[in-house]
Amino acid sequence: YNPCKMEVTTVKRKIAFIATGGTIASVPTPEGLRPAFTEKEMLDLVPELSSIAEIEGHLIMNIDSSNMQPEDWPVIAKKTLEALASCDGAVIAHGTDTLAYTSSALTYMLTHLKKPVIITGSQRSIGEEESDAARNLIDSFKVAVSGQAGVFVVFGGKIIMGDRASKVKTESIDAFASINAAEVGFVESDIRWDKELLRRERARLEGIWQKLLKGEGQIDDSDQAKDAVIYDAIDPQVLLIKLYPGMEPDVLLYAKDRGYHSLLIEAFGMGGVCFREPRNLIPAIEELIAAGITVAVTTQVPFEGADLTRYEVGQRALKAGAISTGDMTREAVLVRLMMKNI
Repeated sequence: YNPCKMEVTTVKRKIAFIATGGTIASVPTPEGLRPAFTEKEMLDLVPELSSIAEIEGHLIMNIDSSNMQPEDWPVIAKKTLEALASCDGAVIAHGTDTLAYTSSALTYMLTHLKKPVIITGSQRSIGEEESDAARNLIDSFKVAVSGQAGVFVVFGGKIIMGDRASKVKTESIDAFASINAAEVGFVESDIRWDKELLRRERARLEGIWQKLLKGEGQIDDSDQAKDAVIYDAIDPQVLLIKLYPGMEPDVLLYAKDRGYHSLLIEAFGMGGVCFREPRNLIPAIEELIAAGITVAVTTQVPFEGADLTRYEVGQRALKAGAISTGDMTREAVLVRLMMKNI
């Protein structure tokens, strides 16, 4: 017996597990896969998670993510921030189809985060053989206990900034890509972070948050504490239109006829908008802007972004008053337009 010998114990971090449904929670039915597993049932199916963290489960909805609505994002954001008051991080299980919209929304809603918020899902149900669900959950909890603050999508071993993620494959387990910025990390035997990229991405987000919160009168330059604040002013009256050869200008004017406050145009190439008669779209853009409707232009091409200054077909849209969305993902642009902040 050695009275001087002390037993060293490691206290596990406490992580909130917030379930919203999706393929990861689905079971087969005669009408197709449908979310049914509860958060507790999912945790029971991946017992390895209990060795990573102390877990606090929450089931706030159990829906296919194709049924996710903009009004659901503030619900998820508020539950996440409530959980973070007593937890060291959060893992959100979500369907993959609209995951990038939700991760973009949470990136902008959960401003000045001090803790990790991880969004994940799977391409196969957690109850299926050879499912990717267990791996994605284990990876997500590892990132959640790392203490690295921010909203991240963790999927297929990649760690992606929440508003850089986009689903690019419908079946493969490497379903998500980081658009116009490298992954900020990877989960292998341990977690590899790109610290310099993280620093740059956080600086970018700080600028967005400041703009959002100033508009609400919630923060000013003298506020140095920057406590986490939810920005949840969402107006979903945004119309997304993808250009195609032969589109009539009246299609764009639908935004005015139906009372949308913003229009997002998925243009050609680097942001090309047809101005050739008989289908010149520029007067329609000018009419919308004169009516007080925000018109933003992105590209149909997944990577490398929009630059409306390069070609005449882009410059004419700029001169009409359209906004170029640069390297933002379609999902991120749409969310920011719903927040009336772009």
